[in-house]
Amino acid sequence: MTTPADELRQAADKLAPQTAEPPTLTGEYPDIDACYAHILRTTAETCDAVTRHGVTPDENALWLAPALAAARRINASA
Repeated sequence: MTTPADELRQAADKLAPQTAEPPTLTGEYPDIDACYAHILRTTAETCDAVTRHGVTPDENALWLAPALAAARRINASA
């Protein structure tokens, strides 16, 4: 069964590889895809954490819904 966190990570992997250091938006040409991938991965980690504490994705849908919707759109793209 695919969890919301799995979907978020899959979308992040489609956008940009994970790096040791978080990307930055500073500089003349920031890597927006890498920054967004980092946000998706961080959201996945948060989703895992709240799930470990017994909170279901339905209970935290308010903060999870926008990221999950974006991840599903990214995952559906070619």
